[in-house]
Amino acid sequence: MDTITLTGVHANGTHGVLAFEHERPQTFVVDATLHLNLTRAGQSDDLNDTIDYGRVAKDIVAVIEGPHVGLIERLAQLIADRILADAPAVMQIDVTVHKPHAPIVVAFDDVSVSITRVRDGACGDAEQALSEQLHEPASSVVSPVIPSMHSAVVALGGNVSEVESTLRAAVREIDALPGTQVTGISPLYRTAAWGMADGTPDFLNAVVELETEMGSHELLAALQGIEADHGRIRENHWDSRPLDLDIIDYDGITSADPDLALPHPRAWQRAFVLAPWAALNPNAKLAGAHGGPVASLLAVAPDRNAVQLESEDWMLSSHAGKKESAPAGWGLSAGAQEDHPQSRFASQFPPAGTDEKPVSRKAIVSLDSASHDAEKIFRETIVSLDSVPGNQVQGISPLYHVSHFDGPDAMSAVVQLETKLPAADLIAVLGSIEAAHDLAVDLDLVDMEGVTSDEPNCSVPWPSAHSHASVLAPWLDMDPDAMLGGDPVSFLLAMAPDAGQVGLLSDNWVMPQQ
Repeated sequence: MDTITLTGVHANGTHGVLAFEHERPQTFVVDATLHLNLTRAGQSDDLNDTIDYGRVAKDIVAVIEGPHVGLIERLAQLIADRILADAPAVMQIDVTVHKPHAPIVVAFDDVSVSITRVRDGACGDAEQALSEQLHEPASSVVSPVIPSMHSAVVALGGNVSEVESTLRAAVREIDALPGTQVTGISPLYRTAAWGMADGTPDFLNAVVELETEMGSHELLAALQGIEADHGRIRENHWDSRPLDLDIIDYDGITSADPDLALPHPRAWQRAFVLAPWAALNPNAKLAGAHGGPVASLLAVAPDRNAVQLESEDWMLSSHAGKKESAPAGWGLSAGAQEDHPQSRFASQFPPAGTDEKPVSRKAIVSLDSASHDAEKIFRETIVSLDSVPGNQVQGISPLYHVSHFDGPDAMSAVVQLETKLPAADLIAVLGSIEAAHDLAVDLDLVDMEGVTSDEPNCSVPWPSAHSHASVLAPWLDMDPDAMLGGDPVSFLLAMAPDAGQVGLLSDNWVMPQQ
């Protein structure tokens, strides 16, 4: 009997017996060998006389990305069943499922399960099965739809209750929507209640940019759900409100849809939208008949004098009002500064607020948490880090599982920043984010380009990082050429005493799943 073989078909799925495997996708790799009669295809040179192995590969991916199962033995069975059902000409199938990142606490290269399944009655006439395949209606084949990514700009505002904390929560809730990632957060602006009754409280406004798999109407419904969760009641259009979320732009589309006009029909003349958007993206352009460069539209907006910068670091929950500079200890009380293992002070760095031009440096920050919500906390942490003035997240490692023999297991990851903050100030920011999460996450400045400090409370590089596989493994995954203290991270990882206690969980964990 002839064969068609596919090897290395891979996709991410939530399969495994451990609780976290039900929620955090990891990579599965499948090899499949199809046994069938290819005589007719060899004679006709016609695709209709053989099996479309591209369709088979999509079937495999659909099963991997489908509902959770506990065992890869079951996953292999489902794949075999799917292919045998969709390809009647296949008389026998061999399926191997690899789980290369299984949470095993000893060093290993791969774990796999192989099965062989034979079609009932396969000893009969294979030509009859091929004939059935050739006459099978095309509609009986189900192919998964690969989602497209869309870019959107969403404006946030409110003037009732604890507005700043509501807007912070809204950003995190938007970022947690299925298939959605916030990619940029503007500074926060204060806007007089222009055109409303005297005594109306000022509004706070911001803009976020995001990437999403959601359609525009699906995104609108999700945003309105977030508004409702924060007490927004859509009765009077011009009333005060605790939270307002508007889609300003979606893929640059122009549409007069009565349920969702794109771009937002009044964005071109609203400084409380244009000002934060221009601050976030100076090159931003608004589509449509009234469109153009956002900065140019802002210059002529009728309410431009009613909008003032409120805060650039507002996503840090310890923010206490507008800051003219970012001093050491940023956002932290003196007690919190003293408690953090890395200092908020370092005499060799120029103090914030001086005239010395800040230097942009690469920095590596580690994230570690034993919380059940570790992944969510990590994602919120990355959003907070990226929103700090002078910071830009440039790299995010895969997510790792860390086994501990004397305590609860943990999750770890590493991010790379481009930062203009001195080391002491960046450490202060890390402490502030830790405090915002009630110390459920441990953040450390592992390394900073061109900086060496052995101050008791500001050690750079982080002294114990060279022996922590929970730091080294994700860092190496993110940057195979990474160096720490003059040593290759790959070498340090090979020598780390806990190297066998870490395992890759997911390489796409930053993007929330459906």
